[in-house]
Amino acid sequence: MLYIEEFQRPKNFQSWANTLMPEDLGHHEESGWTVTGTICEDYYEWVNDFEAFHAQYGWVKGNFETEVRAKSKKAYNHFREFFNPTEWDYWDI
Repeated sequence: MLYIEEFQRPKNFQSWANTLMPEDLGHHEESGWTVTGTICEDYYEWVNDFEAFHAQYGWVKGNFETEVRAKSKKAYNHFREFFNPTEWDYWDI
């Protein structure tokens, strides 16, 4: 069953970033996830939009600043065991 997790920028933090990092991309043997996405770069590197696939759990895709969708809550939870977004400030770049 489709699972959706929504994210919102904290109040009083207009430049909030909540992203994956470039090192999160690729195939990860330890978790079984393969993560793809586009690396954004402006002095600093990050990944906003991503897609991930796991042979057992299915898929997870989205953007941790707005919405992430997954094939199931079990898929989302397993993905989050291995990949957590990094919170930072866009104004720092």
